[in-house]
Amino acid sequence: MSNSLIASEFSGVPVTGIAFTNISLNKPVLKYQPLNNTSSQSVSPLALDSSSQPSTILWLDEVYFLVLYNNKPFFELMNSNDISRIDQHINLVISSNPASCSSATYDKSNNILYLMDTSNRLYTYNFDSFADLKLEESSNYVIVELNESISKISISPLDNNKLLLMSNTLYEFDLQSQQIERSINLFVEKTNCYQIIDSSILISSQNDRFINLIDLLQFKVQTIFVSNSSIIKFELIKYKNKSILAAIDEDGFVEIFKDALNIQNLNGNESEKLTLNSKRRRRNGNKLVTSIQSVCILKLFNDLNGVKSFNKIDNIIFDHDQITIAYLQNENYFILDNFNWFSNKFDQPEILIQRKKQSIDRLKIRNDDKASLNIYKEDNQVTIRTGENFIDLDPIVQEEEKVNGEKEIDDEDDEDNGDDFNTLVSRLEKTTENKINNKKKESNKFQFKVGTLTTNLSQALRNNDTSMFDTIINNTTDENIVRSTISQLEQNFILKILDKLSELLYKNKFKNTNEAAEFGMGNASISLTTWIRYVLIYHGTYLISAANGNGELRRRLGLLGMSLEIRSGNMNRLLELKGRLAMVSMKVAVTRELENLDTNGEADFDEED
Repeated sequence: MSNSLIASEFSGVPVTGIAFTNISLNKPVLKYQPLNNTSSQSVSPLALDSSSQPSTILWLDEVYFLVLYNNKPFFELMNSNDISRIDQHINLVISSNPASCSSATYDKSNNILYLMDTSNRLYTYNFDSFADLKLEESSNYVIVELNESISKISISPLDNNKLLLMSNTLYEFDLQSQQIERSINLFVEKTNCYQIIDSSILISSQNDRFINLIDLLQFKVQTIFVSNSSIIKFELIKYKNKSILAAIDEDGFVEIFKDALNIQNLNGNESEKLTLNSKRRRRNGNKLVTSIQSVCILKLFNDLNGVKSFNKIDNIIFDHDQITIAYLQNENYFILDNFNWFSNKFDQPEILIQRKKQSIDRLKIRNDDKASLNIYKEDNQVTIRTGENFIDLDPIVQEEEKVNGEKEIDDEDDEDNGDDFNTLVSRLEKTTENKINNKKKESNKFQFKVGTLTTNLSQALRNNDTSMFDTIINNTTDENIVRSTISQLEQNFILKILDKLSELLYKNKFKNTNEAAEFGMGNASISLTTWIRYVLIYHGTYLISAANGNGELRRRLGLLGMSLEIRSGNMNRLLELKGRLAMVSMKVAVTRELENLDTNGEADFDEED
C-alpha cells in the first residue's frame, strides 16, 4: 500500500468508482474517483478533521458509502455524486467507556446495516436512500459473551438471521436469541480481510501469511493458502469451472492461487505444490488440512533510464473475466490496469507489469465539459486578461474605434505631406509623441462593465464550465473588479463558487504572480484569497444560513481552512526575513551615502589646498 493511502474500496461489480482516504498536506482527505466510461475521470476531495483516523470504507450501493473512524464515536454516510458535504452524520451511544466503530456489514436483501463498536455493542440501522434521514437506528445492545473486540462482521450465507463475528476467533452469532452458537480459534492477531464464497468463508489476519478457507456447515478449516509475506487484502472469484485467488502482500505484490476451490482436480506440476501439513489439525476432527502455495506473482515496476524499481499495488478487484489492479499516481489519483485472468495460464513464476506513464493532466482532474473553452474554437473567442477587453463585445464601441483609427491614419498621412517631417529628427520626435498619445488612449479607451464579467461568471457556474471559470479567476487581477463582480453575483451561485475556489486553492493550480511572491506564497493564491475574501464579506450571512449553522459551514470550508493553514504556516518566518532584508538594504544605502559624503569632502578639501 502506498505511503499516504489509508483505505480504499471499489464500488462493486461492475466497477463504477473507487472511494479512498489518504494523507494530503499532513491531514486526512476523503476522495472519490469515478471509473466508468460514462463520466470523466475526476477526483472530488473532502478535507477531514486532522484528528480523524478513517479505517474502513463500506459501500451500501452504487451511490452511497460509509466512512468509519478508529478514534471517533460516530460514522458518516457519503453520497459519491457529491462528497463536498457529509450526507448524514450518525453518532454512537455515549457511555462511560467511549467507543468507536470497528466494523460494519450491509444486508442488501433486507436493506439493514449492522455495525459493531469497540465495546462490542451491535447496532442495527434501516437504510432508505429516498428518505431525509437515510439511516435510522432500530436497535443496539452489547454482546456480553465476547471477551475480545471484533474487527470484522458479515452476514452468514446460510442464514440472514445469523452474523459472523471475526477477531482472533470466528464466531457465529444468532440475532434472534442474541447468543453465540459456534466458534473456532484461527489467528494470533485480529482479522483484517474476509470474503464469503458459497457456503464458505476466506479469512486472513494482520501480520500473517495464511488465508484460511472455512466450511461454515461444519465450521472447520478446509484449506490454507500460504503467501510469501503478510496478507494485506485478497479477492477470490469463481467463474464457470475455474476459480482464482489473488492476494496483495505487504510488499505490494499480487500473489495468484490457481483453482482455489477445485484443488482436487489439480494434476501435473501443480499437484506437486500441494503439501499435507500434519501440524494443522483442528479440535473438531482428525482430517488433515491442505496448504497451497501461490503459483505466480504479479509485480508492478517502473522503468527509469533502464533502471527497474518495483512499486506497490494498492487494490485489486475481479470484474467478470478481468482482474483489475489499482495504484496511486502522485499519491493522489488511481491508475488502473487490467488483463484477462480466465484465459491466462499463469504458468510463469513472475509477471511484470510496467507502470503506466500517465500524468495528472491525462487523468482529467476536472470534468471535461462540452461547453469547455478547451473545446470551444470559434474565431471570435475573447480571452479575459484584466476584464477590460470585454468592451470588444460591444459592436458600437468597435465601430467608433474603427472610425477614430481611420481619422488618425488620415491625419498622419496629411502630416507626412507637410514640412514637419522633412528631416529625420522631426520624424523621430513625431513618432515618440504618437507613442505617448497612443498609450494614453489605450489606457482610457476601455471602460470595463462589471455586469459583463458577472454574467460570464454566472454562466460558467450554471453550466459547470470549469475551464471558463479557471480562465476568469486566473486572469482577473483588478481587486475593484473582483469586489464589484462578487457583490452583484446571485446568491444561488455563492456556495458553488466558494467550493470551486477552495478546490483551486487546495490544488495550487495557478501561475506565479508578483503579488503572490510578495506574500511568500509562490503562486496566484493571492488572487484566489481576494475572491474568497469578498465572497465572505458580501455573502457571509447567506453562507451561514444556507449551510445550516456554523458547524456545518466549518465542515464545508474544511478544505479551504486546511489549505490556508498550511500556506500561512511560514508567513511569520517570511515576514521576519523580509524585515531583515529591509534593514540590510537600508544599512547598505546609508553606508554608501556616508562614503559619498566622505569622498566629496576630501575632494573639496584638496581643491582648497
